[in-house]
Amino acid sequence: MSDTIVCRRGPVTRVMINRPAVRNALNSESLRALRECLESIGQDPTIEVVILTGAGDKAFCAGADLSEVAQLRTVEAVRQYFAGMAAVIETLHRLPQPVIGAVFGYTLAGGMGLAAGVDLLIAADDTRFGLPEVKVGLYPMVVTAPIMRLIGPRRTLELGLTGKMIDVATAERWGFVNEVVPRAQLEAKAAEWADAIRQGSGVIARLGKEGWRLAQELPFTESLATLESLVSLVALSADSQEGIRAFQEKRPPQWPSRPTD
Repeated sequence: MSDTIVCRRGPVTRVMINRPAVRNALNSESLRALRECLESIGQDPTIEVVILTGAGDKAFCAGADLSEVAQLRTVEAVRQYFAGMAAVIETLHRLPQPVIGAVFGYTLAGGMGLAAGVDLLIAADDTRFGLPEVKVGLYPMVVTAPIMRLIGPRRTLELGLTGKMIDVATAERWGFVNEVVPRAQLEAKAAEWADAIRQGSGVIARLGKEGWRLAQELPFTESLATLESLVSLVALSADSQEGIRAFQEKRPPQWPSRPTD
C-alpha cells in the first residue's frame, strides 16, 4: 500500500491520510490507496470500528491536490480523477463497520466531503470547514451529494457559491458535527467513542449501520419494510440471544461473534 495512507489494523482500525506537507491534499495515488485500504477493511470481520484522521497539525484534508488537477487536460482525465474521490466517499458510506471521523484544522473541499462520508464526526475546536473551490474556478460537484444530506440544500449551496469557511461551532449547529473537543483531546475522544461502540456486538453494529443507511436511501414505506426484515436478523442472532440472557442474569455479555482476546 502507498505510504500516503497509513492503516493501523486491529479491532479498532486507524486510517490516516499521510501527506502533511500538502495539508493532506488527495492526489490520484492517495485516493486509490485510501479506497483500497477501506475495501480491505470492509472484508475483515475482525475489525469492528474505523477511525479516519489526517497526519500533521495543519489540516485533516484540504481536498483535491490542485497541482495534479492543473495537469489534467482531457475530459476523461478529469472524470477519472474525480471518480476516484466519489469512489472513496461511496466506499466510506457503504463500509460495513461504523466509521468515526476525527478532524482538525482545515477540513475543506474534498476533505469536507470525506467528513460528510463518515458515520460519526468528532472535530477539534480549531477545525475550519468550507468549499472554497469556486475561488480557483472549480465547483464542489462530487461532495455536494454527501454534504447536502447533512446540512441541507441551501446551506450546501451557500458554501459552494461563496467559498467561505465556517468555524466548528457553526458546523455543529448545522448538524454536521457530533461533538467538538479541544485539539489535545481529539485522539482520546475518538478512541472513547470507538470503545463505547465496542461495548456492544460488532455484528449488531454492522446490521444497525446497514439499517441506518437503507433508511436514508429508500422511500419511507419501503425502508420500513426493509427494517422489519433486518430486525428479525438482529433479534434471532446469537449475539442478541446472549445479550438478553446476560441482561436477565445481571452480567456483562460475552458476544459469541467476537474472537476471544
